[in-house]
Amino acid sequence: MLRLLSVLILLLALTPPALATSWHTVSPEITLISPAPKARNILPNMALIQGSSCSALIDSHGDFVALEQVINQLKARLKAPLCHLIATSSSAHQLTGLALLKQAFPDAKVHLPTAPQLNEQAMRAALDNQLSNFAKSIELSEQRLSQLSAEQQGPWQTRITLAKQRLARWQTLHSVALSKQTKPATQLELGGLSLQLIQFRGQSGYDLGAFSAQHGALFAGHSADLLPYVRHTTWQHSLQWLQDTPALDWVMPAFGKPYKAAQLALPITFMTRVQAQLKTADPLMPRSIIALYQDQSYTHRQLTQHFDQAIKVLSHKKTLNK
Repeated sequence: MLRLLSVLILLLALTPPALATSWHTVSPEITLISPAPKARNILPNMALIQGSSCSALIDSHGDFVALEQVINQLKARLKAPLCHLIATSSSAHQLTGLALLKQAFPDAKVHLPTAPQLNEQAMRAALDNQLSNFAKSIELSEQRLSQLSAEQQGPWQTRITLAKQRLARWQTLHSVALSKQTKPATQLELGGLSLQLIQFRGQSGYDLGAFSAQHGALFAGHSADLLPYVRHTTWQHSLQWLQDTPALDWVMPAFGKPYKAAQLALPITFMTRVQAQLKTADPLMPRSIIALYQDQSYTHRQLTQHFDQAIKVLSHKKTLNK
């Protein structure tokens, strides 16, 4: 997955973006930011929440080319200073974009899930690894470019030069310094609007949700995806708990469109059925999973891949616990 992401980042860096990031206004205070259609199964959604005195940006990603475009658009769209950068995941490799955002908005405070694996060394290593992969991809592209005729090399050489310039700029980034606070913030006041920060066990192990009671909106990243990608263990009990949040109306996942809170039943049921299937001798995906998602746009292959991934992770965990 990380290798695929690095390849995508290179392609986006070497070629002009075919489609720009989409900005969807939900209300005067909430704007949803979705990646270009071709990247929507790889890059997560983001959200901008604006109060009268402060703004908050929820989530980011590692496609620095697209993220720089988002930053430029943000600066033009902000009605109030960007005071808060919120990350819903505790996976360091998903947080590298915070370095770029923090450079652009140095006064913004970073809010991360409270997680034992999150430290400054891990954040620095993730950023260095991404930049290293990018440099290797450029080197590989140069090797392939040398095999083309001089006439064919022209346009691509220009793009590689641009990619090198971008890389040189990104290599000056500092990884995000983690707060030494013993008690993380649970409520952010934006001016006429507040965001509740909710710590819970989710897709990355330790996750963070942002809830706007005024709008009934929950932003929970990958943990709220309708089709869960299980990496460590299942988290349906956390989703059941979040579903009972008073005034909850709709949910914004990392992938896909916002959906009504009642649809949290889909990922909850998916993970419950995975655990039930694990207890049987049959590792194949039951037809009930297909029926569960019959009104969604997922392909049979996607359902099978996510089901098999969940079975693999839980089986390994079960073996370790014996």
